[in-house]
Amino acid sequence: MKTSFVNRFFSRIALTLAFLTIGLTLAPVSQAVPYFARKYDVRCSRCHLLPPMLNEFGQRFVANGYKLRELEKKAPTIPVAMWVTHRVEVDEENERAKGYFNRVEAISSDALAPWLSYFVEWRPLSYQTTSSQKLLGRHGRFEDLFIQFWLPQRIAITVGQFRMLNQWDVSRRLTLSEPLAFSAGVAGKSSSNSRLGSLRSFSLAGRAPAVRATFQTLSGGSESDGWFHELVLPLSGELTLPLGQEAKRNASFELEGRLKGFLYETYYRKGLSSIGGTFFRGDDRWLSNLTSTLQLGRHVFMGSAGTARFRTGVHDFRLSVGDNWIPKNWLGLGARLDHQSGIRRRPALIPHLNFSFPSGKYTFLFTIEQRIQARNYNTAFEFGAVF
Repeated sequence: MKTSFVNRFFSRIALTLAFLTIGLTLAPVSQAVPYFARKYDVRCSRCHLLPPMLNEFGQRFVANGYKLRELEKKAPTIPVAMWVTHRVEVDEENERAKGYFNRVEAISSDALAPWLSYFVEWRPLSYQTTSSQKLLGRHGRFEDLFIQFWLPQRIAITVGQFRMLNQWDVSRRLTLSEPLAFSAGVAGKSSSNSRLGSLRSFSLAGRAPAVRATFQTLSGGSESDGWFHELVLPLSGELTLPLGQEAKRNASFELEGRLKGFLYETYYRKGLSSIGGTFFRGDDRWLSNLTSTLQLGRHVFMGSAGTARFRTGVHDFRLSVGDNWIPKNWLGLGARLDHQSGIRRRPALIPHLNFSFPSGKYTFLFTIEQRIQARNYNTAFEFGAVF
């Protein structure tokens, strides 16, 4: 059994490397590059420490509604970028592996006016695996879909579907898995519709149709520096355009006319360093976290600790701490420790290795992530192309 498992493992790695080779071969003649790189004639490294992690310039660009005075439009171009990824998952505990194309994503964002911007992230192809490594198709779902209105006094109103936490954007993590302190949720009221019941749950890393009001005080030396206050009103549901029968089951359009509760978030940010807290309150449940990030040279540290109360009255504790070290603009290394008391498992150590090249107007990403945890030992590889 072990021999056949090893053969399958290396066959998946070979497929990933073949995809990498094809990408490198085609890259020089590709005319499709990320939208902002085309529009402003800049490299991806202008906004990213290592894609998709932003640097300080990228933080400012996003915080100001996808525009900055320093950037001048160079040429008209189609306002869409594509992100394609292939993933290999190796479950050492159960001696099995699976390789599959897990994402084709179309991304578009821009400032439509000085007071209005938008962001769309849509996946015409979206696969994830279950605990038994069965593929679950959710084609046609929106990762993000929102518009943002800018009012006087640095007040912003965001309407659409987005992640709940804004201090540390989980979408821009270098790891394949989400920090447990953010992804661990609290279930909502049960429903005869199992999908709707799952959408009633709340987590800081989760996406939901919502309205967010952002107030900035004590503004610092840039658009992204200062003290921010955010009030979010999330709804139960998911905005999708399901493609195919399987997606209609797993990613159906749902929108329930009831609030999950409310979230208040407050944080102070300067550069890539920040400190803040969040509090969510729903019907008979709540969740609270303290989060901090710290940039020291080429290191970006993150720590978040929190607790939650479930509808049953049970409490648990969540913790994620980690470091991303980016010694070169094409290399990242790091590790994260995750723990949740309610799942009754020992903490997980998750080291990762990232490559990004050529860091120009298009980029290829290769990530290796290892999970080291009692009775849950696995490895994941992902190769992606953004163009």
